Amino acid sequence: MLSAETSLRQMAVFPYTEGVRAYISENKYDLNTILTNPLLERVREKGKERVISSLREMRLGDQRLYDNEECRVEILSFIVSRMIASVIGDRFLVNRLAVTEGKMAVQRLSSEYQNMLIPLAREFGINPEQMGDSYRLHFTSFLKFSSKMRSPEWKLLYQKVDGGFVIVERHKLTRLVEQAITDRLSERLPPYTDEIRNALKREITEVASVLDEIKKEFQRDTLGDISPERYPPCMHEILRQIQNSENVPQMGRFAIVTFLHAIGMSAEQIFDTFSSVPDFRADKTRYQIEHITGRISSTEYSVPECSTMKSYGICFKPDSLCNQAWMKHPLTYYRQKGKKPKAGARKQLHDKQQ
Repeated sequence: MLSAETSLRQMAVFPYTEGVRAYISENKYDLNTILTNPLLERVREKGKERVISSLREMRLGDQRLYDNEECRVEILSFIVSRMIASVIGDRFLVNRLAVTEGKMAVQRLSSEYQNMLIPLAREFGINPEQMGDSYRLHFTSFLKFSSKMRSPEWKLLYQKVDGGFVIVERHKLTRLVEQAITDRLSERLPPYTDEIRNALKREITEVASVLDEIKKEFQRDTLGDISPERYPPCMHEILRQIQNSENVPQMGRFAIVTFLHAIGMSAEQIFDTFSSVPDFRADKTRYQIEHITGRISSTEYSVPECSTMKSYGICFKPDSLCNQAWMKHPLTYYRQKGKKPKAGARKQLHDKQQ
């Protein structure tokens, strides 16, 4: 593990390691100091910037840390960013922040911090042994952090295994470390307190505003050129529940994924739609979407028929088109809504409106 003896620069670029705790304790950076000390205003501002940059997918850059003051700001700002995420408590925000830190670690391990790969892997319990250009790690460590990687190249069946140990090349070990960092940061947050909320009120408000803006952009991008006005009432309602962070039953989620896929949404667009679900987990959600849409399975699932939607209690607010005797399927509704009425029908509609 990275210890207190690890250089300050190394702790600054990997601020989630054990050595950081010792540094914080030795320098007496307690919660009140971090939150209120006027001399740490730059730290709090940088913490806010870390969160906003992760939301906007802007690279913070692997800026060089020339002195101890810059390293201190980097370490403490990471802690502040986690506090902000804890208070807001939005899973999309938490996951985005975790993913950003994981990707930054890869960037750093591929540049001037290449010698930190093994120590960082050990920090997360991977414990690899270097064997020339390859690395040897126990199969349990490999499975723990590769289980969320759905590409066939990560299946244990396709690995070189020797006496219970998996042999991997550097790029694969780096990817496992990235996943370990992302998992830990998405699952562990500092405890939420009113003290944090009150002290970081301005920063939290700014981040929450950006978060709302990003989510609205996702919703617009998700709909794209697809016609939401043609969605059947059931799909409108399921989508509304998702976008309002309500708990949607499993069958409802299945139905909306198959429907959005059928009308032309990409798996990534559908994934973004689910970011506001209360129990959102990026890895699980992505796997389910890719499985349902056939990207990682041999089956591309079909949209449930209206009778199935009714039997599961997810046929919401049927309208006059739903009640037509021939209306049996949500996709039929969508197609019918997209048809232009014939001249006679348009005239009848006009006459009714007069």
